[in-house]
Amino acid sequence: MPIQTADVIMPGNVNAFEVGKRGEISSIAALDPSYRWMLEKNVTATLATIKPDGLPQLTPIWVAHDGTNILVNTKKGRLKERNMRRRPDVSILCVNPQNPYHWITLSGRVVEIIEETEPRKGREATETVDELSRRYINKTPYPLRDPKGEVRVLFKVRPTYVMTFGPPPAS
Repeated sequence: MPIQTADVIMPGNVNAFEVGKRGEISSIAALDPSYRWMLEKNVTATLATIKPDGLPQLTPIWVAHDGTNILVNTKKGRLKERNMRRRPDVSILCVNPQNPYHWITLSGRVVEIIEETEPRKGREATETVDELSRRYINKTPYPLRDPKGEVRVLFKVRPTYVMTFGPPPAS
């Protein structure tokens, strides 16, 4: 299924802050590199989930992608983990730390949940948190585990809509 895209018009232009060009891409890998890098470098993202009372819950997260899905890794039992299991629709915002007028928002749905205790695929959750740790804090394995023990959970989020804002893609 294609991912719908929308670019917001920059300030100083007619219809600034309105949606300009719309389109489709086939996958995250097809995103313009001027936006995709925010999913590949140590940019802290914001994850929006929905709490049981219907209110949004925002959490800063480490984020990555596998070309198709956004990868979100968390400890089992946290509010964002419970929210994503209950209501799998989420949004993720990445803001360029050097330019707050350059950002990308991805909305999508959780399509796979992998707990690291699963015999067949659990290793993927552990490897993902270790890779995120290497990228964000230059330490591996992930050193911030609960000393009393924890289970890491990997959520794969399939984007359905991407909105971008900032410098126009290089031609």
